[in-house]
Amino acid sequence: MPGSEPLPSLSAPQPGSTAAVGNDSEGIYGSLLDLGFVGADGSVAAKFVVGTLWGSIKVSGLDWSFNPDTLYYFIDASPVTGSGTFVSKKSISGTYAYGSREPSKFGPLGYAAENALAVSQDSVVGKWANTDTTFGISVTIEVDDKGAFTGKTVGLQIGTCSISGTIAQAQPGTSKNMYGLAMSAVNAATDAKDACKLRTDLPYKGPAAIGLVPAGNFDSNGFFRNIMFLIRTSDGATLSAGLRKQP
Repeated sequence: MPGSEPLPSLSAPQPGSTAAVGNDSEGIYGSLLDLGFVGADGSVAAKFVVGTLWGSIKVSGLDWSFNPDTLYYFIDASPVTGSGTFVSKKSISGTYAYGSREPSKFGPLGYAAENALAVSQDSVVGKWANTDTTFGISVTIEVDDKGAFTGKTVGLQIGTCSISGTIAQAQPGTSKNMYGLAMSAVNAATDAKDACKLRTDLPYKGPAAIGLVPAGNFDSNGFFRNIMFLIRTSDGATLSAGLRKQP
């Protein structure tokens, strides 16, 4: 399809990519419904069907455990405990518990093909958008060559907001597919019913990466690039989306 590209191969990763030069744990992980980011420094952010998890892990070989700074957000913030293992550049799995709940499975989340994609700061330059308002959330941004962006949101679930911020490589000068995204929102509605539903008093921050979404029913149709991100405010308000590269 025009504008698409082949899916990178984890067995032959692009030079400099996370899969080629990263450690045994860092990268993008996912399953059908869940998404996780593990930084080279052990930082962790994950989105589940219900709730999100933020913090860091201690890694020893291929074993890991949550550090005390890790919190689970669903209505309120709760400290998280748990541990598990990595299969090097293949998966992460384990258990986690928060509050007085019994442990739940963490994963398994698979090591994403996007880890084999080599990128740069220039890879995020341009216009990116999710213009499908089926779920009431549409986000559009335009990123300059320094990573600064401006944009807007519309939709029943998110409201009309002006947004601005930065998206910058987590490890500048590398080709690893991991970024940090910081964003602030301002109410831009002219009608109270369209008021911005994002927090306008606190900034959002979190990980981002360039994702690849199918351009058709077959791998031969190629894949379109999108910026996928998971960001939150200091009190746990969360926003996650995938913004496809625009012509």
